[in-house]
Amino acid sequence: MATTVLDPARPGTEGAGTGEPAPRGSPWFLLASVVLLLIGTGGLFHANTHECCGPPSGEEPSRAVPVPEPWGDDVLAAAELSGLPPEIVAAQLDVESRWDPRAVSPAGAQGLAQFMPDTWKRYGRGDPFDPRAAIRAQGVYLKDLRRMVRRLAPASAQEEIELVLAAYNAGPTAVLRHGGIPPFAETRGYVAQIRELAATKYAGIGP
Repeated sequence: MATTVLDPARPGTEGAGTGEPAPRGSPWFLLASVVLLLIGTGGLFHANTHECCGPPSGEEPSRAVPVPEPWGDDVLAAAELSGLPPEIVAAQLDVESRWDPRAVSPAGAQGLAQFMPDTWKRYGRGDPFDPRAAIRAQGVYLKDLRRMVRRLAPASAQEEIELVLAAYNAGPTAVLRHGGIPPFAETRGYVAQIRELAATKYAGIGP
């Protein structure tokens, strides 16, 4: 019986024109597998390195929102109601209670916005320890304080904001009596701290 001798396949021709992949046992199949594995590993390394080292050049990194997530919309609503920038409203809540809805001061101020009981009776609704009720009352009170300090004819929007914050801390009567921010270290520090936080931590939180 005659023996048929097959020509060895040339590199790059296995399965050519037949639509069939190269046999799994061939060295070319093994070489192709190694190349694909190296390519996949390199891509994974590049992706992990890219994520580790930050966004591509020219892109702004994402910033975590400093206002606690459940109350972001409430802060914006209080800002709109009061007519003050949302960064001022948020910074004031930070200074007042550090976002602790159960906060109580030695003087008896309560909740996120630190309302005294008598002031809460006039401006608040429901429980002063309810964060959303407290933020809404804050907006109402700030609006009323703006109306009061306008008697001093503030020269700018910035001066008006400072007078409103001073009135929140020391009371509107003290602000009107002194014709501006009272000479109290606590009040002056309170206004300065809110301005600092509004310009840094809470800058750009508005819509």
